[in-house]
This record gives sequence, C-alpha cells and structure tokens, in this order.
Amino acid sequence: MNSTIALLINIPTLLLLYVLIYFTQALSGKRQFYGISLNSDYFGKPEFKNLDKRFKSLITIGFILFSIITLALIYGFNAYVSSSIIPMLGFCLYQFVVYVHIHNKVKNLKSELALNDPKVELEKTKVILDTKFITEKNIIINKFSIVLAIPIIAVVLVGIYMLTQYNSIPNTIPTHWGISGAPDAFADKSFGLILAQVVMMIGLNIVIYISSIYSLKSRAKLSTTSVDNSKKLHLHYLKSFGYTFLALNISCQALFINILIATLKGGNVNTPIMLSSTIIIILSSIYLTYLYYKSPAKAKDAVYSIDDEDSLWIFGCLYNNPNDPSIFVSKRFGVGWTVNVGTTKGKLIFILPFLIIILSLLFLT
Repeated sequence: MNSTIALLINIPTLLLLYVLIYFTQALSGKRQFYGISLNSDYFGKPEFKNLDKRFKSLITIGFILFSIITLALIYGFNAYVSSSIIPMLGFCLYQFVVYVHIHNKVKNLKSELALNDPKVELEKTKVILDTKFITEKNIIINKFSIVLAIPIIAVVLVGIYMLTQYNSIPNTIPTHWGISGAPDAFADKSFGLILAQVVMMIGLNIVIYISSIYSLKSRAKLSTTSVDNSKKLHLHYLKSFGYTFLALNISCQALFINILIATLKGGNVNTPIMLSSTIIIILSSIYLTYLYYKSPAKAKDAVYSIDDEDSLWIFGCLYNNPNDPSIFVSKRFGVGWTVNVGTTKGKLIFILPFLIIILSLLFLT
C-alpha cells in the first residue's frame, strides 16, 4: 500500500461513516429521539431540534479532526495500516461519547417537560393480539429458518473438505488479496492457521444466520389506527426482510467459500465472484436499511410495547429486560435490531462474536 491508495481508501471510508452517523436519528423512526421514547410531535420543538443540531455539529467537528489525523498518519508517519484503523476506531468511540451526551440531555429535557405536559410521552395503547396474524408470521419465519440454513451447510462442507486436504495445501498460503484478486500477503502453512480460518468463516456465518432469524422473530407492532392494513404490511415487510437476508447470506457465503478455495489452492480469488458478492452485500445492506426505515413497527401509530420503556435500556443502546422473551428488538438509535442482554440467549448471542475471535486466535497460537 502507498500513500495514494491509503488516501483513496481511508478518507472516503471515514466520510461514509460520518454521513451514516450524521443521519442516524433521521433513520431511527418516529418513536424514539436519540434513544429516548418521545412523541414524534415534539421532534420539531426548538429544544429538541437544538440538541439534534448540537449532535450533528459535534460529529462534524469529529470528522474533521479524525480526517486530519488520517492525513498525518499517511503523509507524516507513512503509517498506512494504522491510518486505516486508528482514525476509524477513534471516530466510532468519539461518536458514541457524543451520542451518550446528547442522549442524557434528551432524557433530562423530556423529564422536565413531562412534569407539566404528559403528551411528551408515547401514548400507552393496548396490546393487540391476533392469533391468525401470529400463525402467518410464524409460517414465514419457519420457511426462512430452513432456507437460510442452506448456505451455512455449504460453507461447513467446504471447510471440512479444506481440513481433509491439509497435506495438499501449499507450504506458503495467501492471507490477503488485492482488488485484482491476486494475493498480496502470505504466511507459512500451519494446521492452526487453516483451522482458525475455517472456524472464523463458519462462526461468522452462524452469527449472520442467528441475527437474521431472530431479527425476523422480533416483535411486530401493529398500527392502532388501521389494524387490518397493518397486518398485511407487516407480513409484506417480513417477506421482504427474509428474501433480502437470503441474498445477503448467499453473497457472504460465496465470498467466504471463494476465500477458502483460494487458500486451498494458494492462488488468486475468483475476481467476478468477489466483486459481484461484494456489490450484492452492499446493495442488500442498503435495501435492508430502506425496509427498516419504512417498517410499520417504527411508525408513530404503532402499538406501545414493553421495549418502549426507557428504564429498560442502557444509554438507549442495549435492551436489558429479563422478563421479555424477545431475543432481538428494534434499535432505538439507528437501523436494525439489537440483542436483549437481559436473557440468557441474548447474553450468549452478544458474546458469540468475541468467542469466535478468541477461539481463532487460540488456534493461531
């Protein structure tokens, strides 16, 4: 890597991260404001708008600061690898600190207003229970639980085959490939290295599968004003989420299998597969963001549920409710779902990625 490549990769990546963070609240729906449940009629009130502007101003300052750090690492220290890691991690940590600061400000402001104006709270509507809707939802989830498992089986089989062919793998194996598909970093072959790669690939696929399925299983919040139409919309979006998760999973498996085969042969990755898989992953992620933003569960008139309680959230980021059987719930700030760390399964899913990394590192040693 040289300074030009480092610049062309790191600054645009940092810019993309900045844009995503800048518009995070806009993508968070009409029920929470910086992780706090709030009547969306109040989002435009001057007090709350000023806090939104403050968040965006501080994030912009952070982006400028870490862009300067990136340039300094590239041109001042020739630290190309560090310029890809330190500014990104630093900016992520910085934005989290800024978010917590604004989150606490919103929380205090809401508490002050609620003393004289109870309408600032989300309306606590009655829970809508429809057994027919639940049955239809479960049928869709069960179908995708089976379909989404197929790509994992393919990766497991390739991984097992790779381990059985250990003796035929070249003594020097590639560990990284450039955009052309040619390897640009190598390491001496060892069973621990091969096993770590297989475990990492299979483990990541399991995490993706679990996240996909439990996201589909997350609580549906029907509209309080149009129940029948809301049920149809929920089922439509559930299918759309399922097929998008399928496209995302297949693309990830294709990418992982491509890497495993290239390692087995000690040569290039298949460039068309690498590029097409990467493009599909990006497009699927964008479409998932769109679906989540338009999801009826995030609408203003969605039914009130237990995860709308502010007291059950840590900084509006981590849901901690041992009395709620839901493993995944919708995020309050941002797009997607988060784990209920109050449950045993939730804790296991939360630490699973870290366990996979630790196991892979142990195999390497």
